[in-house]
Amino acid sequence: MRIALVFSAVSVLAGCVTASNLDQVRAGMSPGQVQTILGEPEAVAHAPGQQCSYYTVLKDFWSRTPWSLSNRYYVCYDEGRVQSFGRVDSPTSG
Repeated sequence: MRIALVFSAVSVLAGCVTASNLDQVRAGMSPGQVQTILGEPEAVAHAPGQQCSYYTVLKDFWSRTPWSLSNRYYVCYDEGRVQSFGRVDSPTSG
């Protein structure tokens, strides 16, 4: 039972990105360059000429709370280059 719990926690964390990785993303990068830094996105949305990729970023240890260990971030491309990136607003805001 304990091994299964540890394995499931490791598999969840393995798909997450750290904030230090996100700090390396710059406007003008290609999707391949971003994937080298952040890995495969969790989700991708497409529109004509534009694509947005979504990632889960683990909070640093001191920013974590039991109900909030990570934030969602987006990277949007226009014509194959990073146009914008940042934190996705929480669903409760606004």
